[in-house]
Amino acid sequence: MVDAHSQRCDGPATKAVLRLCAFALLLPVALSLSAAEPSAATRNDDPALKRAYAESIRSRVLENWLRPASVLPGQHCSARIVQLATGTVINVETQADCQFDAVGRTSLEDAVRRAQPLPTKGFERVYVRDLLMTFIAE
Repeated sequence: MVDAHSQRCDGPATKAVLRLCAFALLLPVALSLSAAEPSAATRNDDPALKRAYAESIRSRVLENWLRPASVLPGQHCSARIVQLATGTVINVETQADCQFDAVGRTSLEDAVRRAQPLPTKGFERVYVRDLLMTFIAE
């Protein structure tokens, strides 16, 4: 599990519109691992690989986000993303702590959907089905 508090949020952003500030993994609840998902025994808890995984997803979402004018710099929004091992997004929904208005929430959810398939190649050992990612507008 990646500790969201250990991630730095004060470095330069790849784009000046949205930056991943926190990356946390939700433990699957009452879900069995799919055949394509590594078992707990074969999972790699390499923090550098997890950061690279988070950055690759963040970058893909950034490339697909059309930030509405109603989303102000400094606002943040957490989104829960459920994906298959292929990177296909099954579901994405913004969370209650999201500071974006309805248009901003929809734009972020749409960006995640347009970003699919999410990156998985090379990240098989750190792939998780359920992701909780927090985005900050800049």
